[in-house]
Amino acid sequence: MNLGLSLLSFPQDSGPIYQETLAGRLPVEPFNTYSNIFFLLIIIYFSLRVYRDYKNHRFLAWSIPVLFTGFIGGTVYHATRSHDIWMYMDWLPIVVLCLAVSIYYTIKLKATWQKRLILILLVLFLVFGVQLLPLPQHLNTSVGYIATAIGLLSPIILYFYTTRLHHWWLILLAFLSFGCAISFRILDNFVYIFPMGTHWLWHTFGALSVFFLMNYIYKDKLTPLRAASEKSKTE
Repeated sequence: MNLGLSLLSFPQDSGPIYQETLAGRLPVEPFNTYSNIFFLLIIIYFSLRVYRDYKNHRFLAWSIPVLFTGFIGGTVYHATRSHDIWMYMDWLPIVVLCLAVSIYYTIKLKATWQKRLILILLVLFLVFGVQLLPLPQHLNTSVGYIATAIGLLSPIILYFYTTRLHHWWLILLAFLSFGCAISFRILDNFVYIFPMGTHWLWHTFGALSVFFLMNYIYKDKLTPLRAASEKSKTE
């Protein structure tokens, strides 16, 4: 009886139904669940690099636990579809990290405080204001992710040009990966490509985008340190 009621009220969260979603099994969405492992690998990889030099990578050191929260939430959310708390733990850390990266690079920009304030207000609108637009439910989340990405990337691109395009290939790969990720996320609602749908490819290419972006942040922090080290050697 309880099982029947559970199936009738499935899913027990307010998230969308993906092509892979199937009640009565665990995990409910196998590919969507297991593809989160890529985020765990990224967390382990950067934890080993960042925390041994914590003082020079404070931003990434703060970001990794937030990303880990998203990994836990995303994994349990797709595996069980049991509660809204897991859904919020899935996407809210992404929004927090995007906003944090935007503010981080806005502060690093060599600009007046007025221009920085305008940029931060623009980012806040893209991250939160777009969510208030009267969009169809099946497009709302994807458009929200695109707006969040634009809000994230705008300060990075502006900063990127002020650093003479250092590590440009990482930014390019992050862009391309995210483009693929959001495409597969949208396609899952409309097109049948694989039996398990394409949402898991949103995770896969999204993880690649995160990896390249975190690499850029890591290397960007090392660039002035290396320059200072080389300067001290020549003096």
